[in-house]
Amino acid sequence: MVTYLAKFVPQLSTQSAPLRILLEQKNEWIWSHEQEECFLKLKEILTSEPVLKFYDPEKSTRISADASQYGLGAVLLQQHDEQWLPVAYASRALTSAETRYAQIEKELLASLYACERFHQYVYGQAFEVETDHKPLVSIMAKTLNDCPIRIQRMLIRLHKYDVHMTYTPGKYMYAADTLSRAVDKGESADREKSTDIQAYVNMIVTSLPVSPDRTEQIRRETNADEIMTQLKETIIKGWPKNKRDCPLNIQDYWNHRAELTVVDDIVLKGSRFVIPFSLRKQMLQKIREGHLGEVKCKRRARDVMYWPRINQDVSQITMSCELCRTYRPKQQAEPLMPHPVPHRPYYKVGADLFDCGGKSYIVVTDYFSNYPEVGALSTASKAVISYLKTVFARHGVPCELFSDNAAQFSSSEFAAFAKEWGFSHSTSSPTYPRSNGLAESSVKIVKNLMKKSEDGSDFQKSLMIYRSTPLQNGLSPAQMLMGRRIRSNLPVNEDLLTPKGAHKVRKAKEEQKAKQKQLHDRTAKHLPMLKPGDAVRLRDITTGTWRQQGQVEAEVAPRSYRVQMESGLSLRRNRTDLQLQQQPTGKDTTVQETVQQDTTDCAEPASSCPDHAGCSPKAKSASPAVERQLRPRRLIQPPQRLIEMC
Repeated sequence: MVTYLAKFVPQLSTQSAPLRILLEQKNEWIWSHEQEECFLKLKEILTSEPVLKFYDPEKSTRISADASQYGLGAVLLQQHDEQWLPVAYASRALTSAETRYAQIEKELLASLYACERFHQYVYGQAFEVETDHKPLVSIMAKTLNDCPIRIQRMLIRLHKYDVHMTYTPGKYMYAADTLSRAVDKGESADREKSTDIQAYVNMIVTSLPVSPDRTEQIRRETNADEIMTQLKETIIKGWPKNKRDCPLNIQDYWNHRAELTVVDDIVLKGSRFVIPFSLRKQMLQKIREGHLGEVKCKRRARDVMYWPRINQDVSQITMSCELCRTYRPKQQAEPLMPHPVPHRPYYKVGADLFDCGGKSYIVVTDYFSNYPEVGALSTASKAVISYLKTVFARHGVPCELFSDNAAQFSSSEFAAFAKEWGFSHSTSSPTYPRSNGLAESSVKIVKNLMKKSEDGSDFQKSLMIYRSTPLQNGLSPAQMLMGRRIRSNLPVNEDLLTPKGAHKVRKAKEEQKAKQKQLHDRTAKHLPMLKPGDAVRLRDITTGTWRQQGQVEAEVAPRSYRVQMESGLSLRRNRTDLQLQQQPTGKDTTVQETVQQDTTDCAEPASSCPDHAGCSPKAKSASPAVERQLRPRRLIQPPQRLIEMC
């Protein structure tokens, strides 16, 4: 310390000569009356002018504070001609309770002690506090709830000062370090203030939602745990500077070392109990009680307790719970797999049945033009076949017809009809109507027109108006199907009724589908692909539960699987309705319901497509492949200097 202040002490070499003689190896080390007088004189010089400067409120102010194992030291400095000169010194011993503080708490206590000791100098103005404990700088930027409870109280007392904490390596803080080791044991006022911190800690601990018996159990098991005992010793004595120097048993706590403290032999992270290994299984069972789901169980655990990888343990116990798996929410939607845009009108059509006003109807929609055909019919398969023959006679036979698994479409008569007329019949997964999204959307539009026709207006006229109204791509269904506009109740130029090419229609449809897929995929993710033999749970569409269990037999189409049930029954389901029974991944699932018009999950034909003159190989192979999202990998390249040395 004398050397640090030597430039402010006149004739220091002369004044300290009796002491420097003892440092020479040829001289015998004898502390005589001459050395004692020199030592006392140097102490007097360091605490008076010109070493100590008078306080100037116009100059920049800094406090240097440090804590040792048994004391606190502080120096008030002011800037004079680009040099920081001392104005006042302060030091005191730690109380018995304060010696058991964590090192970061001792360092902050030193800063608090310095600010309150030099209150008359620094109150009401901005100043710096330099510390050699780097974690203290970052913890000053945190909210109170994220700090250990002792630090919370100290920060509350520091809030009345306009203080900016800075880091300075300890080798440059000579004065504060020396004062923290040469403490004055006569400071009783600060000893009384230390009880204020302990009272705040006791208040926080007793207010936690934990019973006294449980607190005592945690304390007992913590003392019996070797790792927790080693952790407590490290917290009190101070953490090493580097993680590699930290004992392996407690390296899991390294990233949270600034938040850990010891109160009454219990380790706390902020205001949360750090649970020893022997109690973790019991605490997990307590967390799971109520079966609130993975997210809420994690929130409940984070409220009062902590241990390394607690989120993974909570995820695993909730995923392995039979009740939680049974009543798990619906799985998150997968990225959109739209039907490919046909290269011409009436290459592919979608069909669906619906009821309105006590009558049954069928709607047939072209995938290229969105042109709907609507007809009334009975529920018999022959009535459906008869109407489809009428539509096909008017527009031509499509290459593919896509529908759901209604009885009228899954009958043997319909299979024979498809074979005779030469088109393939594809079906969506049962309980997953979104796969037939275009037909479902057409049903919604047609039913809306029918309901609005109950006031006496003509439904067929409303249907004609819809067919002649431009869609998002600027073309009407009639234009895309026929290559021309149709004459409606609005005046139209005769030239617009002339047929035109369809290549622009396909381009506009593809752009529209790309935009819809981009919007849908913002909240979607790929589910793991299933393999034959995988154990799965099936979602009940009526109750939303996952009670039924089975085994995957085969993938019959993209995202559509045939499952062998425990009862022996074979069912077909979409991937979103199948929950893979495996070790939990720790990721949350959310309910995502998005209905897209003319964009659906694509399903393979339920029967093979017979030869047809209009079916081109290019169109048949247009089914999009499922893209697998892989975790990005960091490219590692050796330095060029090592390559040149080889």
